[in-house]
Amino acid sequence: MLLFLFYIFIFLPSPTTCLTRFTVPESAQIGHRIGWISGRQEESVAPKYFVVFPDEQTSKFLKVDERTGEITTIAHLDYEKRSKFDIVAVRVEESGETIDILVEVDDENDNAPSFADQSVKLEISEFAQLGTSFALPTVTDGDGPKFDVHRFVILQGNVNNVFKLTSRKVNEQLQADLVVNGQLDREFRDKYELLIEAQDGGKPAKTGQLRCSIEIVDANDNAPVFTRSRYTASVSANVSIGSHIITVQATDGDIGENSRISYEIKKTSSPSNSNFAISSSGVITTTTTLLPASTHDVIVVASDHGNPPLSSSAVVTISVMGSTLASPPLDIIWLVESNSAHLPENSTLGSIVARVSIAQMYRDTKLRLIGTTSLCPQQTDQSHVYLLLLCGILDRETTSEYHLKFLLEKDGQIIVEHPQLLTIGDINDNAPQWHSSQIHISLNRTAGGSRTLTAKDPDLGQNGWIRYSVLDTDLVSIDKETGRVFVTNTIDCNVGSEIKFRVRAEDGGSPALSTDLQVIADLLDSESKPPQFEKALWQVEIAEDTPVGTCLVKVLFFCFLTL
Repeated sequence: MLLFLFYIFIFLPSPTTCLTRFTVPESAQIGHRIGWISGRQEESVAPKYFVVFPDEQTSKFLKVDERTGEITTIAHLDYEKRSKFDIVAVRVEESGETIDILVEVDDENDNAPSFADQSVKLEISEFAQLGTSFALPTVTDGDGPKFDVHRFVILQGNVNNVFKLTSRKVNEQLQADLVVNGQLDREFRDKYELLIEAQDGGKPAKTGQLRCSIEIVDANDNAPVFTRSRYTASVSANVSIGSHIITVQATDGDIGENSRISYEIKKTSSPSNSNFAISSSGVITTTTTLLPASTHDVIVVASDHGNPPLSSSAVVTISVMGSTLASPPLDIIWLVESNSAHLPENSTLGSIVARVSIAQMYRDTKLRLIGTTSLCPQQTDQSHVYLLLLCGILDRETTSEYHLKFLLEKDGQIIVEHPQLLTIGDINDNAPQWHSSQIHISLNRTAGGSRTLTAKDPDLGQNGWIRYSVLDTDLVSIDKETGRVFVTNTIDCNVGSEIKFRVRAEDGGSPALSTDLQVIADLLDSESKPPQFEKALWQVEIAEDTPVGTCLVKVLFFCFLTL
């Protein structure tokens, strides 16, 4: 056989090469037929193919019959461990055709999301500001991107919607933060038991749950606030261990120990954590050598020294340049107000947002940008200088950040990769949204009757904070922070059985945007006595020729309210 193959490779002219692809589900049983090399079954006593496995592991999972060309599984497959296998087959005939075989494992939703901890306890000050966030335990899902974690929901325990969830990508995994969404009052409620669920992309979705016990406490009423929610830094690949990368800073409005801040890097399953360290003053340094053209997302937590301590978090994205040379291959100058890779979502189409210059030693290359279709590099009269134009609409509510890569290519080959994180700034382009334009509710006539009405605003920070007010009536009031509509003074029964008014939800943007909700409220007398007539019986005598429409009797009744 070896002599025959030697004859094929040496003496036959230029054998052809083709690529054959196969797909197999990862749940395939042992012995599952993936297909035939030629696309159909072939019967032969002598081998028709000489099969080569480029790596030893492939032969432990797949088998190729050299006589028939049949490809089968001989072990259980797992997409999360290996998603594809390469095989080379050579026809044992005059053509000597070489066939490259690619077997791709099709991912299935065989893993459910799992939180690092099944339960967590938080202590939150009753004076925590709206928008204060708390990092929840990290969640992982062993499946690929299609079936990874897609969203988080609060299933129960969120009384008056005083909390909400936000999510962000950290090291390509979706992670959740618990955010204060309403006014907390320890005297009204001192504990919340939330059931939080992570849902993956399957249909139906697989889920993982987290029980979050929250205690509302007094004192220390200001959490540290970072100067930015996300920091970015770029370093060269040959940066030495212990080098200063970036300094993060948080401030605390309290005094004394309640305002003293300590920093730490949150422990996650990502290997990025072990690459960096942070000092007590917020200086991030390297602890090991960094891989060229890599990007690292690190979560930094700032905690004060109150009792209990309050904390907040920020993401630091560190991009390592794709070259070990001291001088960077690209010089990127952002021509925007922030002087950084940060564009407001209302940036003008066609505007120049950055100037990119290629270093001298790379001027025989061409620049290409991947990661977004909203930015287009345009070469200038100077071949090594490009202008970055905004050629697509930005919408922070749809995409809040882009992981860009500037590529320098020569003869179709990538010479340098330069990663860059682009963040999109929020503007107040969304008014608060009610679930519907009109709602029918019930209120008790007596003081204290209440109902909570809430709107949502997808904008960020102050632009997404909502304040409520009541229009068209003075019979009810509303808590401007929580949207709780309540009766301030007992409503007289002569008012009728219902009242109509509007509730206005207004955000904190400048200028502010608002939306009105039309409310029809049925007034209930659950704490009052039934109305009573002045008399139990009226008797009236009339003539038989009394004209139609003549008033016969005026009936009086009285309401008795329990005060």
